Amino acid sequence: MNQAFIRQSQNRQMRQIILGAILFGLFASLIPALMQTADAVTVNKKICGDKLCSEIKGKSCANGELQDPINKKCHPGSSGWRITGYFLPLEKDYSKNSLISAYVQGVKKNGSFDYAKNNSTYYLKQFRSTFLKEIAVQGSGKTNENKILQSWKDDFISPNGEKTRFYHYGKCAMTFSGICLPLAQSSLNEQTIMVAVTAGKTDMSAGVISHGTILHIPDIPSPWNTRMYWATDIGEWKDKHIDIFTGYGIAARDAAFKITKLSPKENSRVLAVGFNEIKP
Repeated sequence: MNQAFIRQSQNRQMRQIILGAILFGLFASLIPALMQTADAVTVNKKICGDKLCSEIKGKSCANGELQDPINKKCHPGSSGWRITGYFLPLEKDYSKNSLISAYVQGVKKNGSFDYAKNNSTYYLKQFRSTFLKEIAVQGSGKTNENKILQSWKDDFISPNGEKTRFYHYGKCAMTFSGICLPLAQSSLNEQTIMVAVTAGKTDMSAGVISHGTILHIPDIPSPWNTRMYWATDIGEWKDKHIDIFTGYGIAARDAAFKITKLSPKENSRVLAVGFNEIKP
């Protein structure tokens, strides 16, 4: 009886050993496949720049084109661009500044004026001092009366024999192409953001862009690097330079400074991704 029990135990142990050997063999055969899968996952998760390597397409662009990092398509473009921002001031942001008198072209409500020259009349009106200084740089601004006050680089008169800047009211802050800059405190609210460029027949390598061209500028600070830009104005330069309108007021001023001062400053890529005809 004891010998039969012993033989049964030995047979049971032998079966367990054989089963264990079979299972080990199966697991060993799966190891290479598991390693290949792990390697594939590692490759897919490898970072190439700021993207997953699995997301980078091996497509090369033709000469004179760059790949858009957003839509992965090739467009005419080049690097080495200087990108700056500009804003327009709101007089209400400078309420703590002193009031100073400035000459405004036209006449007062009662028809009187304080100076006349070459068939033009001018009258004195008070504005916040820093507001006027910003207009002298930016060209336009919005007064506390919700009017657009402007002054160009050659707007000077000489009352009392002294060269003095004068100002005038306009219906809007108009671009060179004849359309008005939007009256918004942030141009990020617009579908496309207006920019000033070196205008002419588009030649991205030379830094010349036709008005109406839609642009993408992927290297500037977020969220501006994901937006589309519309060439509608010209700047006082003749090189690879784009000036982005950021809006009205202090927040727009800070955004303009951020775009202008943060890297890559003068080595951005610019792509011409479309065209939208300008209709003033």
